[in-house]
Amino acid sequence: MDRTAEEIICDLQAQVYALRVALRALAQTHPDPNQLLKAWHEALGESTAGPVVPAYARQSEYLAERCQAFAEDWTAELVELAVPTRKPTPQ
Repeated sequence: MDRTAEEIICDLQAQVYALRVALRALAQTHPDPNQLLKAWHEALGESTAGPVVPAYARQSEYLAERCQAFAEDWTAELVELAVPTRKPTPQ
């Protein structure tokens, strides 16, 4: 891989990392995690109705697969926040 391609990939990875941290912070401070999860599902539904990527990439199966994988990862994180964890009962 040439230096320019490596720099571009590193920049994109850093942006994704920063966005995930920001989203996690927002989600953790949201007053109603269940409402946040509902809004997330609604936003996902809306994103499939219209183009969310540039025209040149809309036919990319690989991009669609990656978007789906990241959406599933983020949904799992939101579910963890919305579903209360069970604390072990003292015996």
